Amino acid sequence: MVVKVVGRYQIQARIGQGAMANVYRAYDPSINRVLAIKVLKREYCRNPEFTMRFLREARAAGALSHPNIVTIYDVGEIEGFPYIAMELLDGEPLDKVAQRQGQFASTDILTVGCQLADALRYAHGQGVVHRDIKPSNIMLGKDGRSVKILDFGIARLADAEGAAEQLSMTQVGQVLGTPRYMSPEQALGRPLDGRSDLFSVGALLYELIMGKPAFTGASAATLALQITQLDPPPIDVDCPRGLKFIVNKLLAKRSEQRFVSGAALHMALQRERAALEAAQGADRRRLAFPIRAALVVSAVTALALLIGIGAVLDTQYRAMERVAVTSGSSIVSFVAANAALPAAENAMLPADQRDWLPVQAFISTASADPNVSQMIVADHDGVIRAASDPRLVGAHYMEPQGRRVTRDASGIAVTSVRAADGTRSFRFAHNIEYAGQRVGLVDISVRKTELQAAAMLTRLSLIGLGLMILALVAVLSVLAARYVMQPVRALRTGLQDAADGNLDFRMSQRRSDEFGDLFDGFNALMDTVAARAAPAAAAPALNLDATMIAPPSNDIAPAKGVAA
Repeated sequence: MVVKVVGRYQIQARIGQGAMANVYRAYDPSINRVLAIKVLKREYCRNPEFTMRFLREARAAGALSHPNIVTIYDVGEIEGFPYIAMELLDGEPLDKVAQRQGQFASTDILTVGCQLADALRYAHGQGVVHRDIKPSNIMLGKDGRSVKILDFGIARLADAEGAAEQLSMTQVGQVLGTPRYMSPEQALGRPLDGRSDLFSVGALLYELIMGKPAFTGASAATLALQITQLDPPPIDVDCPRGLKFIVNKLLAKRSEQRFVSGAALHMALQRERAALEAAQGADRRRLAFPIRAALVVSAVTALALLIGIGAVLDTQYRAMERVAVTSGSSIVSFVAANAALPAAENAMLPADQRDWLPVQAFISTASADPNVSQMIVADHDGVIRAASDPRLVGAHYMEPQGRRVTRDASGIAVTSVRAADGTRSFRFAHNIEYAGQRVGLVDISVRKTELQAAAMLTRLSLIGLGLMILALVAVLSVLAARYVMQPVRALRTGLQDAADGNLDFRMSQRRSDEFGDLFDGFNALMDTVAARAAPAAAAPALNLDATMIAPPSNDIAPAKGVAA
């Protein structure tokens, strides 16, 4: 019979089926929404137990609102057929993906595990234990990363009614859950809490890592024996050590040895995922810690030296520049004083009677200094009358163009200029005054060659000193890091011995620093572990009589049809 309508929902196609129900793609015309409808199969409709179990899914999942749990929209019953309207998921069940893909990458496993742990944290906080976590009940989104938990059909509500239902169903010999993923306490028909779901998550993660189930028994009885008494084969594939530890802890036979809650599992998986991402982002062939420490310290020292040397050189150059300016100012003042009287006399004479030869002779003598590149004397009209370069005599004086350095109280203007040959000079311009009247101007250019040579010598000296300091810091950093690594290596050796089963190892080094406190803590830990590792009572033997997994009865009367 083809189902076409369930209540107000228009059935479009059957998209799946489970042990108890068929799942259809449907359309809700009242709100223009496509969704999924789960309808209990005909053979189970007249059995109150299965009807109650089916509707329990709606009670359990309908009260939950979490991004990793399927959303329930509506629940009802049409002509004796219970149904659940729920979110239509765009993806693929995890079991089908695992069959096609085999082993999953560690990053994908951690991503799936974090979402499952967070969803169970929320569900358990709301008093709901799923009891049937398995790959076929996990929908993997098309992005390959997001998951949602489905099928709360055998979930237990943590209230008195739920406890009574669980007790009655266990007493009649039914163990709810998929045998391959159920917890030991679930296989033995014992009371359950959220840690039972965490065991199932461990079995699921194990299968994603290894590409095969943790427990491979061919029958329900064999599976129950394996789950309650035997450990799964060790994880021998390339898998992060932290992830192996998490899975092994989840698969502990005793619930108190597992993670205490979904929140604790989520935190552990998040830490492992962050560590794995950090490790993948770094170079796998990392340098040893002493070398890395030396590089870090050397880099910081180099930066400090660079800033310090730069500041020192800048301060030193400015100081040397001030000395050069003071010296040049003295020279130009001396020349202006000696040229003042001849310039004043010539200023009072007609142009054809002026005599500038004494000034030219003085300029020729004064400009013999190798540091003086040019010396000019101009009259009050701005015409050059004497110069170290005779070709300039008679030309009009041009003010210097460049970076103005200073103008002191005596009126000397100092400018930093670049000559045509690329050399830098200071140009000192000073008015020639006589009896308070301006009668001319002196312009002297002093080369910066010696100033720059002195600055370069200082720069090279400081750089050499900085490199020596940097090399010394690098060597001392390596030695210090190696010294620090000695107690770390000793502690690592102790931890490795403990991992190999040698619980008698103790740290004998006596230290009065923080490492001494660490060694004392290690010794105290080993004492506690050794005490707990003392022979304990053997685990209870499996009582197969207490574990009976019964298939659904075949003599359930079929129900009459639904609207077709």
